[in-house]
Amino acid sequence: MRMGNTRERWVAAVSAVALGVAAFAGCGDTGGEKSGGGGGGAGASGEFKRPITMVVPFGPGVGSDQAARLSAPVIEKEIGQQIPVVNVPGATGNTGMTKMLQGPPEQSLAIMPADTLATVVAGTSSFQLDEVAPVCRISNAPSSLWVNTKGKYKDWDALGKAAKENPGEVAVATVGKGGIDDIALGSLEQQGFKFRAVPFAEGSERKGAVLSGDTEAIFEQAGDVKENVDAGQFKPALLFADKKQEGLEGDYTLASELGVEEFLDQWRGIFANSELAPEQLKTLSDACSKVEQDPKFDEFRKKALELEGGFMDSEEFGKFVKDEQTKIKDLGAKYGVFK
Repeated sequence: MRMGNTRERWVAAVSAVALGVAAFAGCGDTGGEKSGGGGGGAGASGEFKRPITMVVPFGPGVGSDQAARLSAPVIEKEIGQQIPVVNVPGATGNTGMTKMLQGPPEQSLAIMPADTLATVVAGTSSFQLDEVAPVCRISNAPSSLWVNTKGKYKDWDALGKAAKENPGEVAVATVGKGGIDDIALGSLEQQGFKFRAVPFAEGSERKGAVLSGDTEAIFEQAGDVKENVDAGQFKPALLFADKKQEGLEGDYTLASELGVEEFLDQWRGIFANSELAPEQLKTLSDACSKVEQDPKFDEFRKKALELEGGFMDSEEFGKFVKDEQTKIKDLGAKYGVFK
């Protein structure tokens, strides 16, 4: 049948275009929706259709950065997508976590340490815990107070004595206000050793402060000061644990010997946006299990003197994070960090 006039031809043309667009949208893979790729698509199958950015919320070279750059290639191989790693430091990890949450759920991950969780408990974080989904825990290590081998205080006896005799004057370089560092120093204060926490955003700044004498000690894990220890610059003075750390050499004191009974280890985990499809979360968690078995990552873990059994899958890690949140809250209140 012929079109009788211009208006009829225009209506028919618009209808044809609309039908074509609808058909194209129905067949295509959107892959960028908040639901993890669209109903019944990649999200439901657990597959990933696009690269995933892994955010490190701290500067280059620190333990979290090294862990991310070693784990990313392993996960890439398992899921069949590239995982570029980017550093977005600031605010004890909160700047990077915010960056991760701003991206599409199926295209964003982040490494988050215990320090950043502490900011959530303290109420100073830029995100809430229900906005993120634990994917896996990849490492766990105790912390220590390290001193400059050429500094004023060369062991715990000298450092602790100074803190007792001059309350609040002996400075310790820390990662940020209200973190695991402050809780650990609070536990010492209850035993009569009052230090002054001096927060620095970057690991290089913290270590530089000890080397320059601006602070007398640094609160850190063995892996993050390994280069300084190997160079003969730092030595452990106090380990926040109730037993010696395997591989940690030196005549150091245990915090348990001072009367401290509870400790918060420094763990690192991979987190996703809580809006990620459950099937995709499981895919990532399963891929993470390969990280633990990777020879390069295992070498990194051993050199960093991290504890055995650091890995947890999504389900176990999720329960751990909730328990850790409660523990941080209780200890923070006990030691006067959270008012």
